[in-house]
Amino acid sequence: MYWYLTGAAICLAAAIYQKRKALQGKKWYHVSWILAVGFLLAAVTAHLDGRVENRNKIARNQPGQGVLEKEFFVDVLGELEDYPLNLEIAEKKLTKVQKRKCLEKAKTELDTLVLGSNPSKNQVTERLYLPEYLQEGAVEATYQFSDYDIFHADGTLRQHPQKPVLVEITAELVCQEETCLYQFMVRAAPREKSPQEQLAEKLTDMVSAQNEEENSSYIKLPDKVEGKEVVWRQKSVNRSLIMIFLAAVAAAGIFLREKEENRRKKAARDRQMTIDYAGIVGKFSLLLGAGMNISLAWEKIALAYQKKRERGETEERYAYEEMLHTLHEIRDGVGELQAYENFGTRCQLGIYRKLSALIVQNVRKGAQGMQRLLEQEEWEAYEQRKAHARQIGEEAGTKLLLPMGIMLAIVLAILVIPAGMALNI
Repeated sequence: MYWYLTGAAICLAAAIYQKRKALQGKKWYHVSWILAVGFLLAAVTAHLDGRVENRNKIARNQPGQGVLEKEFFVDVLGELEDYPLNLEIAEKKLTKVQKRKCLEKAKTELDTLVLGSNPSKNQVTERLYLPEYLQEGAVEATYQFSDYDIFHADGTLRQHPQKPVLVEITAELVCQEETCLYQFMVRAAPREKSPQEQLAEKLTDMVSAQNEEENSSYIKLPDKVEGKEVVWRQKSVNRSLIMIFLAAVAAAGIFLREKEENRRKKAARDRQMTIDYAGIVGKFSLLLGAGMNISLAWEKIALAYQKKRERGETEERYAYEEMLHTLHEIRDGVGELQAYENFGTRCQLGIYRKLSALIVQNVRKGAQGMQRLLEQEEWEAYEQRKAHARQIGEEAGTKLLLPMGIMLAIVLAILVIPAGMALNI
């Protein structure tokens, strides 16, 4: 506690110092005040929590409040010092006369509580309330019924009787080992039916009377009751919510299908462009080796692909289409370097971005060494193409595992079933 007071004093001194220096608006002034208050509160709390009470009397709980648990620190001269000891203090014990008075009050309290929402014991049509404790917990109660065909053990009516029935309830009341049996009668009465329920019961009786008719293929629903017209509508399942749910599922399915379709198209595009990359780099290397510059080689490769497409000799190849797009950009006035950079961006593949950066770098710095770089890139591209082909083969083999397993199961069934039938297994 003294350390807390020391800390509070230091913080207060710091705050006063900052106030004299006209630093009230600074954050350290407010921090000092907050810390000082915190240390003071900690000191007060430590004093209250650490205080050991020296007392010889303990107030016991009232009947029904249960056992009181207390923790003490005990000092015994020369033996114990601040020894922790937990004690359980029993609730206040009543005299025999007090117990009997408490039980009588519990009976009166039970007479009021047991009715629940019923008007009286002679007109019980709803659940009875059977409290487990009375007199603020001082009295414990258990119940038994003379007729469990009318009441459940918790006081709920099993069924509403057709005519009034008297049922005896025995309550065993216990107050600190003092026991008392309290018996009283309740009258379970038929529940009063509303006019709507009475009318519905008449309709039910009218239909039930036709059930006894023999050789009747149909039941005629009454069209009048008590002189009033009756309209019958058969209850049907509301399927509107089901339709909304199915529509929502269908809409989500279309969205997910479109998303999956786009993913598959992109995967097929990337796969095709990866396969074509080695060929494109090889053509560049060959044409540059023949003396062409980058722009002429690009134009020759793109226009050769365009002629084949026009003659129907090849299908659409995405990489070559992007090269044609780049050629059109250059012809439309886009800078050559910008067009090559746009090519790498549109292809969205690392190998084409690398090719684009390689071309841009060599256009800026000159074509020296370009042939060697393209040959190296061509070799790496063919290695990647072979690895990609192996991956496709492995995926195809994995897809064949299920059909092969099914065929194996069929063959085994053809061999084993006749053998089992021959051996009467």
